[in-house]
Amino acid sequence: MFKSKPRINSRAYGALVRMFEQNQLDPGFSSLITELPNPDPILRKAGKNTAIYEEIARDAHIIGELRSLRSGLYSFNTELVPGGTDAASMKSYELAKQFFKRKPCKHTEWADMDWHNYSAILHGFSVTHLGKFIKRDDTWQPEYVETWRNSRFAFNSDHELLVKTRENPQGEEVDPRRWSCVRHMPSATNPYGIALLSSCFWPWMFKHGGFKFFVQFCERFGVPFPVGKYPIGAKDADIDSLLNGLAKLVQDGVAAIPDDTSIEVLESKLSGEPIPERLINFCNAEMSKALTSQTLATEQKNGGARAASETHAKRAGDNQRADRALVASYRNQIINTLHSVNFEGGEPPQFIFKDKREINTDTVSRVRESARLVPVSTDYVYKELGIPKPKPGEDILEVPDDGQGIASTAKSTEFAKSDSASTEISDEFDVFDHASNDTIEKIWHFAQASKDLDELKQKITSQFPTISESALAQVAEQAMQYEFMAGMNEANSKTVEIDDE
Repeated sequence: MFKSKPRINSRAYGALVRMFEQNQLDPGFSSLITELPNPDPILRKAGKNTAIYEEIARDAHIIGELRSLRSGLYSFNTELVPGGTDAASMKSYELAKQFFKRKPCKHTEWADMDWHNYSAILHGFSVTHLGKFIKRDDTWQPEYVETWRNSRFAFNSDHELLVKTRENPQGEEVDPRRWSCVRHMPSATNPYGIALLSSCFWPWMFKHGGFKFFVQFCERFGVPFPVGKYPIGAKDADIDSLLNGLAKLVQDGVAAIPDDTSIEVLESKLSGEPIPERLINFCNAEMSKALTSQTLATEQKNGGARAASETHAKRAGDNQRADRALVASYRNQIINTLHSVNFEGGEPPQFIFKDKREINTDTVSRVRESARLVPVSTDYVYKELGIPKPKPGEDILEVPDDGQGIASTAKSTEFAKSDSASTEISDEFDVFDHASNDTIEKIWHFAQASKDLDELKQKITSQFPTISESALAQVAEQAMQYEFMAGMNEANSKTVEIDDE
């Protein structure tokens, strides 16, 4: 049942409608009576504060990594899932859908809000402010949602978030219904979280220091160095004239010098990667590892193995999936506020991410194996796979049945006996056990011609592309056993002649 105002006392109601202005306090004005200073050891030893993060983020290499992180964030679909089927839960679900359809504030999109909260991995934490609550469509909703700078906040010794205001520059505790806060790897000693840009500070500092000397190096050794020779006893005026001619040679490519002098052009004989360039490449690699946990996607030197690059890409993808939890967390904090203010009972909906680029084959296998053991409802399958259930009257995609449905046994027609169409085979080992003699002989030859298990696996999967991993493992094991037994049989059948002499 909707209420005319939030179901809270007058003091809490006043907190919900209180106005906050982000620019009420000068960032340079500080009073640390109740504030726990940010214990970042890197910035403290360097004598810097978090303002340096903005400069670090403008580095060409780092901004390229940040754009990669941002594209990874938006490569996933988002979904709002009802918390329950009761009336309160469904009304809460509809309220959340309508709320997220509107812009959070006048000149901001929800994508910008998502990136702000995802950036908690870069700055340690991120805070979002819900404006005063107003009555809209018979429900109480924030008038706007906006991002605030981290310099407006601090944490006290109890790890509670404090907001600095003109009335209380020392910081005052916040109402959790008006603020959402997400943190990256906080700890008991550091409630501010760990900022990845802090880990980039020294590589960034050395890199830009190295740039200066690298430019000087290029100026010094990148251009041939002309040396003018003058005869002993030459006058200063002649020497100055020679120097002027050499300067013109460097700048204009031509010069006029006295005919009794000579010029020798010295070229650098250095080979290999210059030391300053090695320093810059090393710093770039360190910053890549801090931001994405990989280096091969951006800084690959002297080639690289495909397996290593795929491992790096997987590690980066796993980290990005974990970091998306920060975005889901702040959205769900807003949803929980909307639910608690407007509804009694029920469960709030949940904001989740769904990967739109790939099918989760692990989930498909788990659902299929579960359906073999116990009855599984179609609603559960749709929910686990993240696929909306068709509505009555909708067109259904027709896909030819290949015998690998959710409730049927996964099997390859390559392994099935030609005369056993009516025989039901329970698992992949039975499929292999009932395979034709031609198939077994083919596997036998594969095993004889293969140097190791990897080569055998490649041959089997190329011949039987639909075979599952478990069936492949059993096939390889069985074939190798056959090969081993054949070798033993051949050895035992040989006659050994012993010379008694």
